[in-house]
Amino acid sequence: MLKWPLTLLSKLGTFALVGYIAWMAWQNLGPHKPEIGPVRRAFADKIIPTIVNDLRAGRGSVREAALLHFENDPTDYFTNQFRTVVEQSGILDLRDRTVGEKIADLLNLRHATYGSPETALERGRALGAPAVVFGTIHSFESRGGGANIDVEVILADASTGQVVFARRYNKDTAPLTMVAANVEAAAKGFPWFQRLLGWLIAVLLLPVFTISFIRAMIRKESNKANAFVLVIYTLADALLAFLLVGAALTSWFPVVVFILAVLAALLYNIRIMTFALRLEEA
Repeated sequence: MLKWPLTLLSKLGTFALVGYIAWMAWQNLGPHKPEIGPVRRAFADKIIPTIVNDLRAGRGSVREAALLHFENDPTDYFTNQFRTVVEQSGILDLRDRTVGEKIADLLNLRHATYGSPETALERGRALGAPAVVFGTIHSFESRGGGANIDVEVILADASTGQVVFARRYNKDTAPLTMVAANVEAAAKGFPWFQRLLGWLIAVLLLPVFTISFIRAMIRKESNKANAFVLVIYTLADALLAFLLVGAALTSWFPVVVFILAVLAALLYNIRIMTFALRLEEA
């Protein structure tokens, strides 16, 4: 009586095992897309919001469009991140990716690209979209800790073929700028109160754990030595404060927070050195 359920379970188990083996084989032996490095990733995250803001100003009356995969974007990162920023900003109602595009993502297959206006408009009409957003990445490279990008972005009306927005961005970034961008991205993963608490603990405990070094420098009875210690400790606290505000000193609020934090650390270090001096005089 239980024969047929057991037979069915056996067949289902065999099918599942074969499917799992096939899937693992595909993942390891199938196509593999190149991965974007952290420098290029940070640069893309930095420039895409600028492009989207320009697109907002130049979109005209277009409010709905299909986003086509950018040409020369083998990692898919620029296209996917561009879609995310546009959708989150709400400047355009983007058509969902097609089933074919989702299957391509699942199987690590390369996407079809539409870099020319003719092919892009033809694809947009096939999708039934009133407009299309497409473009070409002419170059996107990292070198010496910095990065360069040369990307062209176009918004065109699918029904008339009229180009509504077209702009080419060719930008470089210095290594220090990208270090700041990476620090900012990492800092965003922690709530501000956790960063503030971590900074306070580090500032308070650093002189305490190194009080013997401070006392040794004070015993030299040299103003230069005392100034050196004060500068070193305050610079260390300033670096931690720089990490606290996420390396985003681009508006008045984080600048004020940074200055207040450094001043507070300086006053605390002066009090600690005064305490150490009293210990030596006792």
